Amino acid sequence: KLRANPNRPAVASVLEAQLDRGRGPVATVLVRNGTLRVQDYFICGSVFGKVRAMFDDRGNPIREAEPSTPVEVLGLEELPEVGDTFQVVTDTAKAKQIVMY
Repeated sequence: KLRANPNRPAVASVLEAQLDRGRGPVATVLVRNGTLRVQDYFICGSVFGKVRAMFDDRGNPIREAEPSTPVEVLGLEELPEVGDTFQVVTDTAKAKQIVMY
């Protein structure tokens, strides 16, 4: 089995996105590279944020997701577009700078 490099920032693709009444904007993403963790900062198209919580395909909360894992991500500021690239960055200042550019 191939292991993800823990030092490599995660990259994922948005499969679907919806506005949940109780949880706010929720995106289902498929992790392509790296490991996505709760508390990671990210950019996703013109949206940025921090992963507040993640849920697996059965609705169970998880702390990290390895490649080829579909997860629901909470912590988005607004809804991303389907097909957007979801990319982990080092901090919010960097995320804001990239999104503003």
